[in-house]
Amino acid sequence: MPAPFEVDAPGTGVTLGALLARPALVPESLLADNMPDPYVLRLSDTSPGGPETQGLWLIATSSNRPYAFRLYRWHGERARFEAVIKEGRHLAVFNEGQLPAWWNQGEPVPTEPDLPEDLLLARWAPEIFEIGELLVLFYTARDRQGVLRSAYATSRSIEGPWTDHGPLDVNPRVKELVPDYPGGPAGENPVLGTIDGTLVRIEDGTGRERLALVVKVDGNALRWVDPITGQPRAVPTPLVAREFTLGPDGTLQFVGASNTLLTDGPQHGGLVEGQFFVQENGQRYVIYSAGFFGNHEYRTYVGKLDDVLHGQVRDERLLMDSESPALGGAWNGPGHPSLVKEGEGLYALYLHAWRNGTDYCAHGEARKVLRFHLSFRDEQGLPCEPFVVEDRQASRGAPRIIEAA
Repeated sequence: MPAPFEVDAPGTGVTLGALLARPALVPESLLADNMPDPYVLRLSDTSPGGPETQGLWLIATSSNRPYAFRLYRWHGERARFEAVIKEGRHLAVFNEGQLPAWWNQGEPVPTEPDLPEDLLLARWAPEIFEIGELLVLFYTARDRQGVLRSAYATSRSIEGPWTDHGPLDVNPRVKELVPDYPGGPAGENPVLGTIDGTLVRIEDGTGRERLALVVKVDGNALRWVDPITGQPRAVPTPLVAREFTLGPDGTLQFVGASNTLLTDGPQHGGLVEGQFFVQENGQRYVIYSAGFFGNHEYRTYVGKLDDVLHGQVRDERLLMDSESPALGGAWNGPGHPSLVKEGEGLYALYLHAWRNGTDYCAHGEARKVLRFHLSFRDEQGLPCEPFVVEDRQASRGAPRIIEAA
C-alpha cells in the first residue's frame, strides 16, 4: 500500500502549500516488486493509444528475466500502481518469447569476464516518449559481443505491439576518450558501452521542435593499472547529446556532431548517469545520479544547461543523498530520477533506493521505487531553485520500522 502522503492520485491538483503542511512520514515503496531505474509517464486522451490508455504508466529495469520492461498503471480509486494483465499474464514491452535476437544470451564480456547474470543479461533503464504519432522507447541492452548498447523501439500504443529497431550507432572506442589507453595484449581498442538513453526536446527559436538523444558512456566498466605509474585508471563517463530526426515509420537518423554535456569529476565517485531533463523558470535543468549504484554512495545531483547541442552542465549541486530528510532514515542510495508534472512548477519525483540494511553486494537486486515531489516555486509562488518538498516538511521524529516489501 502507498505511504500516507501518497494517497492523492497524481495530477489531481495537490499544491506545494498542502504538501508542506503535511506531517513528515517515512516513505514506503510504491510497489513490492524490485524496480531499478523507475520511469513514469503520463499519457493523455490524444496520445498514441487514445483515451483507453490515458493516465500514468510505470516501467523499470528488468535485467535477466525472460521478459523485459513490465508495465504498471496507476489506479486512482485504489491510489496505487498495479500490474497490467492481458490474457492472464503481466504485460511487458517485450513479453516472454519475444526478446530481440541481438540481445546477449550469455556470451561473455571480454573486459569483464566475471559479471553476474543480472549485469550480463542487461535490459536497463527503459524510458517512453511521445514523438508525433509514435511512442518511442529508449532502453539499454547488452549485445551478443558483450557490449552495452543504447537502443530503441516504437509503437502506436503503450500496450503494444512494439517494433524493436535495434542498437543505435553511439558507442565510442576507448582511445577516443583516453588516447593513452594501453590496450590488451594485442593493443586492443575496445568499444565502450552506452546506457541510459533519454530524450531532450529543443526549440530552435522559430518554434520548431528539435530532438536530441543523451546517453551515458559506460567508461567506469573498463579499469586497468597504468603501466607507467602503476596507478589504477578508469575511462571517464561523459553524458553525450546528439540531435536526431524520427520518420513516421520509426526510422531514427542522427544529425550533426555529438556534444559532451558533462564528464564525471572527483565529486562523482567515478560516474554520472541516469540523466533526466526538465524545462522550468526559463531554464533547462538536468537531474542525474553519481556514485556506486549498489549502496548508500549513490546520490542525485541537479545542474543547469543552456545549450544541449553545444553547451555544458553548470551550477551543479547535490539534490538528494542517503542523509536527505525525505528518506526518513529508512532508505539509502536514492537515484535514477524521472519527473512527471503535477502543477505549475511542481513535479512528482520518482527514483529508486535501497532499504537501510540492504545493498547490491549482499542482497542482489532489491531496489524499490519511491515518490517525492520537486518544486521550482517557493511558498509565494515565485520561481526558485528546485528543492525536494519532503525535505522541508515538519520533523519526523524517530524513524518508524517498515517491513520489507
